[in-house]
Amino acid sequence: MEFITNIMIQIIDFFYGLTGSWGVTILALTLLIRLILLPLTIKSSRSSQAMVEMQPELDKIQKKYKDDPERLNLEIMEVYDRYGVNPACSCVLPVIQLPILLAMFRSLESHPTLKEGLFLGLKLGEPAMSQGTVYGVIVIAATLISSYLSMKFAPGMGGDTEQQSSQKIMMIFMFAVLCYFSIKFSWSVSIYIICANFISLLERFIVMPRTPAGEGAKSK
Repeated sequence: MEFITNIMIQIIDFFYGLTGSWGVTILALTLLIRLILLPLTIKSSRSSQAMVEMQPELDKIQKKYKDDPERLNLEIMEVYDRYGVNPACSCVLPVIQLPILLAMFRSLESHPTLKEGLFLGLKLGEPAMSQGTVYGVIVIAATLISSYLSMKFAPGMGGDTEQQSSQKIMMIFMFAVLCYFSIKFSWSVSIYIICANFISLLERFIVMPRTPAGEGAKSK
């Protein structure tokens, strides 16, 4: 982790040397990380969309073969194969992304020069809330709105009533976590989260247009 954090700090220094702006530096770093993760993000997004499309078929199979576990597993794997979905794919992105995000947060929190820098009049090394309640509320609102839009248009959102209920619970949990981050973590971390959310929206509409329903099944 320390190795990745040191690389992040060097990248921060490089971008700041080019731009002279801490805000642009954090945006550039966010863009770089999203670009590195883009191939995995696209693969994971397509897998999530396919999961939604094939869920009704999986539900029918589970009802039909509920008393025959061996046949049930065979039928489920056949559906996965037909849609070209690898069940492990959805786990790959978080596993790779987590150490990068942790290193990102550590580098933003510990960078000696960045901590003393300013962006939009706020000190980057301190939480926005500690610099004024109004600032804190604005940052929390920007974080939640950008996160809501990012989640709303994420691949795999929708599906049946049960799926939508689970998604709402997950969204509420994420909002609570993001509120905590906005209150407790530095302004620089909040900038990263907001930038990452809007970049994910651009990815969704420009880089990863929605796959037509049933395309995975037809491609067999």
